[in-house]
Amino acid sequence: MSIFLKKLFNFNKNIIDNYQKKTNKEDNSNYEEYIKDYYSKQGYTVWHHKNRDITFVAKRKRQILLIHCCDSQSDISVEGLKSFQAQRDQFKKNNPIFENYNLSLHYIMSGFFITEEAYKYMESHKGGITYEVIKNNSNNNWLNSLLLDKKSS
Repeated sequence: MSIFLKKLFNFNKNIIDNYQKKTNKEDNSNYEEYIKDYYSKQGYTVWHHKNRDITFVAKRKRQILLIHCCDSQSDISVEGLKSFQAQRDQFKKNNPIFENYNLSLHYIMSGFFITEEAYKYMESHKGGITYEVIKNNSNNNWLNSLLLDKKSS
């Protein structure tokens, strides 16, 4: 492959990567608002927490859900689960007022984005981490927008 073709390929790849990051960030923001409304309608008091792993804290009676919202197509790994558990422990330490509450970790995803190893880890730690797939009307189809329409081929 010539140097020109390699540079052209890398240039196009950078455009695609930047478009994906921008679109995923916008779509995830819309998805987060959708999830916040979803839980509010179920009687939870929901507030943004916005650290690396906890997007929302949802409280209803004596139950606290630490929610990680994910509308990107990045798979959740075992390392991600362990990081989420560490964030829960830090949340408990920083918020002793919730000491007597039932506290659980909850992944909310627009699709099933969990690696096989992470799924097995979740199953072996039942009750500690749960997940839920909640579809949204978001247009998280950045890849489809880059592909040719079948009608035009």
